[in-house]
Amino acid sequence: MSQPAKIIERPWGYYREYARNLPCTVWMVEMKPGESGSLQSHQQFDELWILLDDGAEAQVDDRVLHPRAFEEIWIPRGVKHRLSNTHGTTPIRMFEIAYGWVNDDDKIRYEDKYGRL
Repeated sequence: MSQPAKIIERPWGYYREYARNLPCTVWMVEMKPGESGSLQSHQQFDELWILLDDGAEAQVDDRVLHPRAFEEIWIPRGVKHRLSNTHGTTPIRMFEIAYGWVNDDDKIRYEDKYGRL
């Protein structure tokens, strides 16, 4: 599946449509300063991260990204990924949209600072 965002033009501007009649799950994630999620992957769903704040670090496979607020990161199923706020002094927020079947048993953790391997 390719990145699903579609731009819809209107006289007043535009909007981005991320899902229409598709099975998806949407989360609002807030990560505390100094924290980091698991390095993980999933086989049954793709993810789209939409960062709402500056200061995040995103690992996607071997790339380390420093997205700005409102940047989008597409993570295909099977790709290792992790969100971190290790250098921030305030929380960071993002919308996470999962396309496909979300099941916690599908999660493979490779690294986790909380011992959840």
